[in-house]
Amino acid sequence: MSSTHKTGVRRAVVMGSVVICLAACRDSAAPQEDLRNIMVRNGSVTLAGTLDLPPGAGPFPVMVFVPGSGRTTREADRPAVDLAVPQGIAVFRYDKRGLGQSTGTFEEVSTDNSQRVLADRAGDVRAIVEYLSSHPRIRTDQIFLWGTSQGAWVAPLVAAQTSKIAFIICVLGGGSPVGTVIEYGRVGEDASLSIDEVTRRVSSFAGPFGYDPRATLTSLRVPTLWLFGGQDRRTPSQLDIPRLEQMQNANFTIKLYPRMNHDMVDVDTGSFPAALFPDVLAWTAARSARTM
Repeated sequence: MSSTHKTGVRRAVVMGSVVICLAACRDSAAPQEDLRNIMVRNGSVTLAGTLDLPPGAGPFPVMVFVPGSGRTTREADRPAVDLAVPQGIAVFRYDKRGLGQSTGTFEEVSTDNSQRVLADRAGDVRAIVEYLSSHPRIRTDQIFLWGTSQGAWVAPLVAAQTSKIAFIICVLGGGSPVGTVIEYGRVGEDASLSIDEVTRRVSSFAGPFGYDPRATLTSLRVPTLWLFGGQDRRTPSQLDIPRLEQMQNANFTIKLYPRMNHDMVDVDTGSFPAALFPDVLAWTAARSARTM
């Protein structure tokens, strides 16, 4: 081999090494997504959220936590992470629009604005679902929603609008119109009244009702687990359950924990009902197995 040819070979090897090095350096310098502070756009609103992942590469099932009323942010939803992540389930929690780091305007739900506000909140969750459906560490066939209190109105609205939801879990609400729930909460503030008496008084409520979930729930086609507490003074469990049963939707599984209140606490023991989370995990595992 001539010295000129050897020199050419050496130059080619050096140039190849430089190209490989530059590519590797460029890859290592690529910005990594900050899963603690993810920004999801929904029109003019930007939602700030956190994606908590189990250990490992994934992809993982993911639970989108849909919050209830009040001005709390995603940090209040941290207990959902402690429940799901050890089971190999990722959790996406977010600041509602107008709260925390999310933009837009926060509004409490009322009978007057409930159609619009709940539709807006459903749109926000749908945007989060779209984001998760393209995430490399998420199983696209295992995106599900956990809607608590007011979130139990929102979750079915989302599931009715997209085919990307595997199933939903509605906790402590979602079966009655907004006006009925507001009235029940008002009457239930009187601790001297039994749950039965509060229910009896509210059963004759004549409105205004605002958003009524009946049409959405009757036509809902995804598996739905409903969890109610028999000592709930904010959600009319004794009205919600018969209403759901009358819809005769074969996709519904309804469970009542007789001594559970609106904080998901057994009023006798001061802790979660013993059967609550085992029931949820068993039901969830059964739905996950069907898509594997």
